[in-house]
Amino acid sequence: MRNLIVDNVRPFVNGKFEKQTRMCLVDGVWSKDAPEGTETVDAKGALALPALFGLGLDFKEPLRDDIYTFKDGVEAMRRGGFYGGLYESCANAIDDSLKLAAIQQISAKFGLSIAFLGAYSNGYQCKDLSEMVELANSGVAGFGDGNQDCSRTRFLRLAMEYGSMTGKRFFFMPLDDSLRHHGLVHEGSYADTLGMKGIPRVAETIAVFRILEMARFLKVPVHFKQVSCGETLRLIENARSQGVDVTCDVDIYHLLFDDSCLFDLNSFYNVPMPFRSATDREALWQGLESGTVNAISVNHDPVLRQDKEVNFEDAVPGAVSLEVALPAIWKPLSERLGAARAVELLSTAPAQLAGVAASELAMGKPANVVFLNEDKPLDVGTSLFAGQVCNTPFLGKQLPSSIFGTYIGGMWKEV
Repeated sequence: MRNLIVDNVRPFVNGKFEKQTRMCLVDGVWSKDAPEGTETVDAKGALALPALFGLGLDFKEPLRDDIYTFKDGVEAMRRGGFYGGLYESCANAIDDSLKLAAIQQISAKFGLSIAFLGAYSNGYQCKDLSEMVELANSGVAGFGDGNQDCSRTRFLRLAMEYGSMTGKRFFFMPLDDSLRHHGLVHEGSYADTLGMKGIPRVAETIAVFRILEMARFLKVPVHFKQVSCGETLRLIENARSQGVDVTCDVDIYHLLFDDSCLFDLNSFYNVPMPFRSATDREALWQGLESGTVNAISVNHDPVLRQDKEVNFEDAVPGAVSLEVALPAIWKPLSERLGAARAVELLSTAPAQLAGVAASELAMGKPANVVFLNEDKPLDVGTSLFAGQVCNTPFLGKQLPSSIFGTYIGGMWKEV
């Protein structure tokens, strides 16, 4: 634990930012005083926010530790102000208690609040059910699909029926592979102009409808990851009105980009869920305002440089986000929805979905804090990122805000 005094800072307390004050961080707790000789840093009016919780983390280890490791991911979390996250690796299906125990052991030594999704099928193959009851008893937060489409509706029923015994939520990325049919981008005028294969909205909405009907039938709670179009939100609203326990999140990139970005032909815009129209992007923002969208996700998905520096069509989908999420989204989010709602969507609500205690700033309580210079721009370069990858659409761009430092688990990191 490192003791620190942070001067000239505005802490977020009781739903608003206080006037500039001094924060004494002693043994990982916000205290009234600090021991004599404690190091002091000047935050120069930075905002002190409760540390964030990231939905959609994938650190690749052990199967693809040539790309990224758990150590890289934890470093990225500390740089970006995340005290915890919900982990689900597309490369490493957690389909039995031994794999869960191994990854829990790896994560425990880093001291962050990381929850895990268990796979509902062995290897995400949708052929054999995983030991969901055993996984639930061992501590998984819920069950996920590894961003793979379960096209066999009968298997989906069997999985959700078995999983209903645990009371855990099922997490799905809703994208019908047969309708996607090798598509890369949103099916629309930009795709037509560029001659790219498109992914229609119905590839998402049909998958959502099928899962919602199964959830209604079996009375199983479900969550939709990376919702990308307005029609999906209407289906979710309708299902909720009929008593279905359904939640959803929106990725930060889908709030900041639409399919007009495709004209750059930048492979960093190649992500699993396509960027849809400007109308869809506005619908996602309205979903945040109305409460239809429960949380904002980060979907941190590392990809090797050589797998991105190719033609758009040949690139591996995915984007990292932990280091840039808060500087990119804070200003537009807080200006449109207010600071209290922004903190809820980035920190409190994601943690609740994962069943993890939320971070809060209060005197005498554990202090997990991220200090943000709201009006100091950030130039995004390769040195900002942990590990060997930097696959983000923001690379080489300037973000409206920057992180001054983070204090998480008693560890101070000046960014």
